[in-house]
Amino acid sequence: MQGDLETRRRPKGMPPCMRAGWVLLALLGARSAGAEVADSSVTLEASGGHGYALWSLLGDVGVGEATFVTLGYTGVRPESGTAATHQLSVGMDHLAGEHWLLSGVVSLGLSKASDTELTQERPRLNVPGLTARTGSGSQAVQLGAAWDSAGFGTWEYGLDAGVGVSRNPLRRQLLTVSDGTSTERYAQEDVLWSARPTLGARLLWKGQWELGLRGAFAFYSEDPLTAGQFTDAETDQLEAQLESRVAARKALAGLRRRQLRDLGAAVARRLGEVNATTGFPSAPVRWDLRPSLSWRLTPALRGQLSYAFTRYVPGEGVAHVLATRWTVRLGDAVRLWASVALQRDVPENLPADTSGLLTLGGEYTF
Repeated sequence: MQGDLETRRRPKGMPPCMRAGWVLLALLGARSAGAEVADSSVTLEASGGHGYALWSLLGDVGVGEATFVTLGYTGVRPESGTAATHQLSVGMDHLAGEHWLLSGVVSLGLSKASDTELTQERPRLNVPGLTARTGSGSQAVQLGAAWDSAGFGTWEYGLDAGVGVSRNPLRRQLLTVSDGTSTERYAQEDVLWSARPTLGARLLWKGQWELGLRGAFAFYSEDPLTAGQFTDAETDQLEAQLESRVAARKALAGLRRRQLRDLGAAVARRLGEVNATTGFPSAPVRWDLRPSLSWRLTPALRGQLSYAFTRYVPGEGVAHVLATRWTVRLGDAVRLWASVALQRDVPENLPADTSGLLTLGGEYTF
């Protein structure tokens, strides 16, 4: 596949460090006659829809003929009223021979907290307000290996595999609010571990058409639907202290949905992989599968059509995402792309929800 650099730039759904490595494979295959330092690049991408807002900045720094260092930042806000999640990552890709690429990345999700008002303060009656505060963070490691046929034939192909392991502290607190001052009344923390192996394959024909298939499965140390949530005993005790149990249950149900959307992005897959073509998860994912077809209309214009199916953990239903992505190259240094998609979430006990998604991005190589 050395003859088609554009195809090899950044296959979507791969970890950022491995995507950068495809660049390295292409560059080294095309420049094997001389010893040069690999190009560096900066990528900026923003996505929105389905209540989500997500933005990312990725830098690929060539530190030798066969090595890239990848530095990344990603921010996501699953819905309005919640605190944004900020994730930092650093990784490395190394080309081992003509066909193998080895990758590793370490990421850190900064601690965050979001408040949900359960009852309002009533100063005249000297009754404090009650607020539920939920928080999370993450530490993750991801390793990957890719094999590429690295030729100029009519048919070329590539295979890759990876595994990511993450640790996710999930906190919950109850605070009373009086005269603008918050006092902690209850605090508890759970730790959820997750592992996500991935497999991918791509087949290239004449450097113009590419068929891809990617899948992943997620394992959790405990049920992600209950980890970090208020337990039944805690909920019963809380409802007993409130005047309106109906209002309390409604507030807690909204809090639970908000937590699951947050957990879906932070735990089920790495934030750097979330965009319009993959869809925005509304709950923790059990497994997902994504076939795609890409074609090069001209040397400067590429298109892609993809479908993504996501099975959430039991009880949360499925999601379907139909997307198209278009990439324009402006000379050798600049690439711009846009993706639009329709996502349909089909919960088991709620009406289906359809929403539009949009991703805009650009890359500068130097």
